[in-house]
Amino acid sequence: MPTTELSTEAAAAFVYAEALCLDEQRWQDWLAMYADDAVYWIPSWKDDHLTTQDPATEVSFMHAAGRTRLEERVKRASGTKSIASMPLPRTLHCISNVMVSSPADRAEMGAAPSRPVQWRVRSNCVTQIYDLRNDGLKVMACRYDHLLTEVDGALRIARKKIVLINDNVPTVLDFYCV
Repeated sequence: MPTTELSTEAAAAFVYAEALCLDEQRWQDWLAMYADDAVYWIPSWKDDHLTTQDPATEVSFMHAAGRTRLEERVKRASGTKSIASMPLPRTLHCISNVMVSSPADRAEMGAAPSRPVQWRVRSNCVTQIYDLRNDGLKVMACRYDHLLTEVDGALRIARKKIVLINDNVPTVLDFYCV
């Protein structure tokens, strides 16, 4: 992987691969795409056009700081103790409009020269969620904002922010739904 450039094609392939891991319920592969200190965040809406800005002081649909927190969510959702997710629904993530921002200048980012370059990758997602319990199909629409970084020569997700477009959630909302 180049250390200063990330093509739109490579970024899209990475985001598509993440979605496929979710759709195929390959949880360990999905978790491996995240850096150890990754942040996964779904802010809630303050009003019609403004989301919350700080997960530490404002309400969020979901906030997980660190891959360990994501591992806990996976364990809960895929275990036998979560009635709400039994059986897990089938999902189909459709990703579009993938755009990569050039890496910011290291001095601008306040990064030390040894810190890997990070890329902002924005995209849209529509997830079809088929609930086996009631034969129902739900749709979640959202915007993704990934911050990708290089860890040991491989791309990893340092941050993923998911802005729900239809935030009147008609189903269980968990990591595999968006």
